[in-house]
Amino acid sequence: MSWCLSSSTGQKISLLSHKLLKLRAFSHLGFSEYVKERLGVDDAKSRAWNTTQTSGSDVESSIYTILTIDRWESLNHMAYGLKQLRPVHGRLALKFLKWVIKQPGLELKHLTHMYCLTAHILVKARMYDSAKSILRHLCQMGIGSKSIFGALMDTYPLCNSIPSVFDLLIRVYLKEGMIDYAVETFELVGLVGFKPSVYTCNMILASMVKDKRTELVWSLFREMSDKGICPNVGTFNILINGLCVEGNLKKAGNLLKQMEENGFVPTIVTYNTLLNWYCKKGRYKAAIELIDYMICKGIEADVCTYNVFIDNLCTNHRSAKAYLLLKKMRKEMISPNEVTYNTLINGFVKEGKIGVAAQVFNEMSKFDLSPNCVTYNALIGGHCHVGDFEEALRLLDHMEAAGLRLNEVTYGTLLNGLCKHEKFELAKRLLERMRVNDMVVGHIAYTVLIDGLCKNGMLDEAVQLVGNMYKDGVNPDVITYSSLINGFCRVGNIKSAKEIICRMYRSGLVLNKIIYSTLIYNFCQHGNVTEAMKVYAVMNCNGHGADHFTCNVLVSSLCRDGKLGEAEKFLCHMSRIGLVPNSITYDCIINGYGSIGDPLNAFSFFDDMIKCGQHPSFFTYGSLLKGLCKGGNLVEAKKFLNRLHYIPGAVDSVMYNTLLAETCKSGNLHEAVALFDKMVQNNVLPDSYTYSSLLTGLCRKGKAVTAVCLFGTAMGRGTLFPNHVMYTCLVDGLSKAGHPKAAFYFFEEMMKKGTCPDTVAFNAIIDSCSRRGQMMKANDFFSTMRWWGVCPNLATYNILLHGFSKKQALLRYLSLYSTMMREGIFPDKLTFHSLILGLSKSGIPDLGVKLLGKMIMEGTLADQFTFNILINKYSESGKMRKAFDLVNFMNTLGVFPDRDTYNHIFNGLNKKSAFRESTVVLHEMLENGVIPKHAQYITLINGMCRVGDIQGAFKLKDEMEALGFGSHEVAESAMVRGLLHCGKTEDAMLVLDHMLRMRLLPTIATFTTLMHRFCRDAKIAEALKLKGVMELCGLKLDVVAYNVLIMGMCANGDSAAAFELYEEMRHRDLCPNITTYAVLVDAISAANNLIQGEKLLTDLQERGLISWGGSTQHLDKELTVAMGKLNYIRFKRRNSVNNKTN
Repeated sequence: MSWCLSSSTGQKISLLSHKLLKLRAFSHLGFSEYVKERLGVDDAKSRAWNTTQTSGSDVESSIYTILTIDRWESLNHMAYGLKQLRPVHGRLALKFLKWVIKQPGLELKHLTHMYCLTAHILVKARMYDSAKSILRHLCQMGIGSKSIFGALMDTYPLCNSIPSVFDLLIRVYLKEGMIDYAVETFELVGLVGFKPSVYTCNMILASMVKDKRTELVWSLFREMSDKGICPNVGTFNILINGLCVEGNLKKAGNLLKQMEENGFVPTIVTYNTLLNWYCKKGRYKAAIELIDYMICKGIEADVCTYNVFIDNLCTNHRSAKAYLLLKKMRKEMISPNEVTYNTLINGFVKEGKIGVAAQVFNEMSKFDLSPNCVTYNALIGGHCHVGDFEEALRLLDHMEAAGLRLNEVTYGTLLNGLCKHEKFELAKRLLERMRVNDMVVGHIAYTVLIDGLCKNGMLDEAVQLVGNMYKDGVNPDVITYSSLINGFCRVGNIKSAKEIICRMYRSGLVLNKIIYSTLIYNFCQHGNVTEAMKVYAVMNCNGHGADHFTCNVLVSSLCRDGKLGEAEKFLCHMSRIGLVPNSITYDCIINGYGSIGDPLNAFSFFDDMIKCGQHPSFFTYGSLLKGLCKGGNLVEAKKFLNRLHYIPGAVDSVMYNTLLAETCKSGNLHEAVALFDKMVQNNVLPDSYTYSSLLTGLCRKGKAVTAVCLFGTAMGRGTLFPNHVMYTCLVDGLSKAGHPKAAFYFFEEMMKKGTCPDTVAFNAIIDSCSRRGQMMKANDFFSTMRWWGVCPNLATYNILLHGFSKKQALLRYLSLYSTMMREGIFPDKLTFHSLILGLSKSGIPDLGVKLLGKMIMEGTLADQFTFNILINKYSESGKMRKAFDLVNFMNTLGVFPDRDTYNHIFNGLNKKSAFRESTVVLHEMLENGVIPKHAQYITLINGMCRVGDIQGAFKLKDEMEALGFGSHEVAESAMVRGLLHCGKTEDAMLVLDHMLRMRLLPTIATFTTLMHRFCRDAKIAEALKLKGVMELCGLKLDVVAYNVLIMGMCANGDSAAAFELYEEMRHRDLCPNITTYAVLVDAISAANNLIQGEKLLTDLQERGLISWGGSTQHLDKELTVAMGKLNYIRFKRRNSVNNKTN
């Protein structure tokens, strides 16, 4: 081929053919198949070049024949007469190359050599697209830029090539994003004395600016000058844009002036570039000045110039001003185009001005501009956003009538809007319409609908739609599965979410970063941070780096769970993986320490935050204040709040409410009111939370009336509308303070004013009824709660279950428990406690024990309180073996008996007169660090004496004195009473005499017990003697002691002496009780003593116990009536005590 190959080249080809023949059996490099596929496209392109030309076809045919029969030597003897290459020769070179690459055993350097030869030939034949394709293959083969350049230089003289080949190589590098290789080639070309064209240089500069490598732009520009490459206007346009990208608008303006000074005339593109950036940075004044400067230079602003302005104004929500610019365009005889109107319509739609957007749309039609799909899509999207689907569908019909083809964006916009407004039936009909219009319903349309269903909790329908996708031959993508996973996770159905993940893997899809983040977020939302951390570990193992959002969610959840140590470790982990903790990360940890009342660590992390250059927010300061408050450092918290006043805007109602709430909890209401006044003085308006804190504090201190007054004052000012929290505080506070009627009044007022009570409010009023035993009323409120659509929670059921258990309403609380389980509310420790209490009170503790077992099997740990209910029941009924079995079970579970446990066992053993066993229990209490009460020793001493174990009683008395449980007087007095209980009066008196000789003062109860024994034995004189001894010892008789003596005297028929004791009582300011009056009335009636009877009736009337007219005619009858009333009062009080005991 004499026009491009010298004789030496022919020899090289001949040698190459022999090498190819020898290496056919050693093909192992694998280049041929790859290159053959890539060159198939180029071969097709080459055939498109001037197929009508037949010149040179004979030469081509001859050469091709020689090539096919491997007669390489014959090529050297052919006479080539053509002096200039044409496309036919380029096609021939491509055929030759295609044949060569099919040969086995071809080495990389030979292949590179052949590619470069072919590239030179194609450039000479002006087949630039094919040449670029050849060079692109070289670039993609992993050969370095220096190697390719060297190969091109080696083959350059063989083909008498031209420098354009290097320009093409640089452009190919740039197209492939290999900017470094392009720059390196640019430098190599300069070293061999060639100069790339200015257009190639401009392409390098533009790629650098686009890749934000502006620091290299000026270096290359200087090299252009050094190599003598003269820049053009395009060069300066790129440089100006690069400066604008860096934000150096001032330098860009200066470069524009230097450009003009050097004789370069800026074009409209130059000015539009600067205008665009002026608008982006909000420098509208500079932009207008630039337009005026353009006009002075004779360059008229075109539609693109105005479009730049209009687009920027619309982006910054200033569409009205953009429309005024449209009017100005028309005045200046510049016709707006479709882009102008589309930008305006889209701007008005984003601002929610759908009506104005519709007017602009109509105006567009008036000026003979046809709306396109972009126009309609923007308007349809706007109408969908406001829920006007009728107009959106009308526009859809209008599109079809105008001959516009509805695309996926159009349908996707409508589907998205319908799903957001929960119009799923319409959305399904739209899918059918797509099918009717021969529109392929792809995974995007399905995904939009599935996502909408999932967000609205319609998960079954979403799964069914996925099935329809498969039937239609549409495979769900990662986004589809992501929507399903997110939907199931949001409702806490992790099992189904995991099934979706398994289905993804079976489909050949893998979890992406978004799905991992979704799982982590939802696990954290449901309080399962352990699972979230496991997902995070898998995410890292699979090469998906977490972002700040995911890490901050994990840190926040760890802090919320109180795992602050783990949160700190995770903070260090973030730093190790190159993710610098931001202000939100620090806020989470500071808030975590603040929530547990650890201000020291909170301020420590605050210091670290400042050192790292992170700026604290108002939330940060709030967390620090909360830490001081919850840690009980209210004085320091107050000082800190005062310092925050110096930070503009840092102190708001939230800050004051934090300090106010904790101050109220501490019970310091005086300080809370002072803080409230200071809040008002500093122009911080109290809100509902402020008043709620004060109301709660007042109610907690029992100042319910003051709370009501404060509530009335707040409402009277008219600046605050009461919310359900304030009402709930009042209802709960008044209920607990013993004002149920007032609580009901505020609850009813809340409902009348349309303030819907929440679950907490209903729980407060139900609890109020339950505390007073009004379970029917509580049940009515429970029904009202459901009628209002307020869902009961676990606390609601626990309150009701406890109330019905106390009432022993077995069927009612079992039915309530069943309802609770059906609604998916799982019991906790309090639930089981209430159920066990009910079963015990209903006399079936054995069933309670079975329920206890179930509770423990389900993972709910029983405490002493629950065990004690059953132990107490078995002890009361004398089933001590079962009681001891439960105690052993407690110890097995690691739940140790407390004081109540021992008391129940002790009382149960005493009932069975097992006093020695009771002594063992007392000793075990001491061993386990539970201090017995001296009353228990006294009870045991009395019991031992009663069964005749006097020696044991004395031993126990000595033990009681040695251990210091009560004074010596108490111990000796216990022995006296014990001896009396077993009928040993003489021995009791001996002990009493011993006490008096030892100057030990017996208790009033001891004297009273002895007097009672003497009165019962009709030894009134002995009893009165003991009364004298008491008075000599300085002990004053109480009402019980007087009653014992009065009853003894009345029983002995000495009502006159009994009445004297009554007068003595009154003289000593002791108030006689019902027993006193009943005994005296009965004795005086029997003795028919009118004077004493009249006196007694007068006293009763003064006490308000009877009403008596003062007549003495029927005094006996009046005394009988008085006796009846006293007996009635005694009966009523006895029942009241029994009810309280139950």
